[in-house]
Amino acid sequence: MAALLLYLLKVNAGFLLVYLLYRLVLRPTTFYSLNRLFLAGGVVLSMVVPLVNIAPLFQDNQQIIKNIPSFTYSWDIPAPVATPAATVEVGAILLSLFWAGVGVMTARLLVQLVSLLSLHQKSSRDSYQGIPFRRLHEPVPPFSFWRNIYFNPAQHPEQNWLPILQHEQTHVQQWHTLDILLMEMTALVHWFNPAAWLLRTALKQNLEFLTDQQTLEAGFNRKQYQYSLVQTGGTPPFTLTSSFSYHSLKNRISMMNKAPSARIQLLRFLAVTPLLLLGLVACQGIEEPASVSPKTGTEASQKPLTTEEQNKAFKPSYQSVTKFTLQKDTLVLDLVSGETEKYPNSPEGLAAIKQKYGITPSLLPPPPPPAREAALAPPPPPPPYTTNLPQEFLTRNSTVKGIGSSEGTIYVILKNDDVESFDTTPAGMAAFEKKYGALPPPPPPVRAQKKTLPKQ
Repeated sequence: MAALLLYLLKVNAGFLLVYLLYRLVLRPTTFYSLNRLFLAGGVVLSMVVPLVNIAPLFQDNQQIIKNIPSFTYSWDIPAPVATPAATVEVGAILLSLFWAGVGVMTARLLVQLVSLLSLHQKSSRDSYQGIPFRRLHEPVPPFSFWRNIYFNPAQHPEQNWLPILQHEQTHVQQWHTLDILLMEMTALVHWFNPAAWLLRTALKQNLEFLTDQQTLEAGFNRKQYQYSLVQTGGTPPFTLTSSFSYHSLKNRISMMNKAPSARIQLLRFLAVTPLLLLGLVACQGIEEPASVSPKTGTEASQKPLTTEEQNKAFKPSYQSVTKFTLQKDTLVLDLVSGETEKYPNSPEGLAAIKQKYGITPSLLPPPPPPAREAALAPPPPPPPYTTNLPQEFLTRNSTVKGIGSSEGTIYVILKNDDVESFDTTPAGMAAFEKKYGALPPPPPPVRAQKKTLPKQ
């Protein structure tokens, strides 16, 4: 769920970048073919780049190290109690709205396709001066879709037939329907983003600029062609089609009368293409917002810690574990007794370590000192537990070797050197008493005896 929302965020940031570059830099030029390529290519890249892992492209012969899974465990903070308000996730609501919009837009597209099919079945084949078209009998403005031109000659004077048909034939020959379908599907999925609709309008308008330019290059009189545009009013019946009278006539006539851009203006494309690629790569840096702890209201995710901070965060339970090391997919625990224990580097392995020692090796200590320094280092202190337990308690629990406590946790040391931990909460104490009976009182402190000097 979160992955889809993050993907949509990256894609729509890319759409906004494509539109701004086109509007500010490329829109004033008359290189309509290149503008078409930039708009369509930018839309496709905006949707594809977030799906590609580009991190390896920026690594120079670096070894990929598998990190410990980023599962977090609380030392002394109990899990928050779920409330009815907390069960409602904002992400689920946003996804529901997203899919509802996609459903409405899909229904809209299907209605247009069915209407277009019905209109096609009512039309008949015809041609004029070698240009084939589908003759309509309904009062519909001329338009084209895929490889067909739809035209009602009865609605237009004969001197306008050829410019209209030539215009629509250019749409057909250059497969402009593919561009239009691309933008219709883009608006269908990204219906909530204004940049997607602006790109849809910009691309369709640029197709009309391109078609007008090529129609005039075919030899038609400029003024007569513009007069035909003015006479042919109305909007196309379907947004997924190209139309002779589509988009603002004022802009189209203005672009037809504009002087062709100088070749030096091609440098605009050389400038915006790297900017587009860099911008799309930068959008990859958008990350999922960190979750918020229900109890403290602080971010659950933390920044990487320094070595000094890791040393402080490393809290061996009962001083029985001296070091963690990661060997491929295995966590190795070095114990005070000189023995080692191995656990899989997985949620199950981390849970087993948590259950036995009351700690989680989410942070590894620094590497061990050199052999010379290690040999000179003092031996680790013995485990701080007491075996001075009441005989009645030892009789009931013949497997218990000793009991200790540290930081709100009671540790039971068994004779096989296994350690069990119980927290001092009511639930933890109830679990201890259920298994071992009442907790014995701590032993009295040992009074230091004064040393007397021998009399001289």
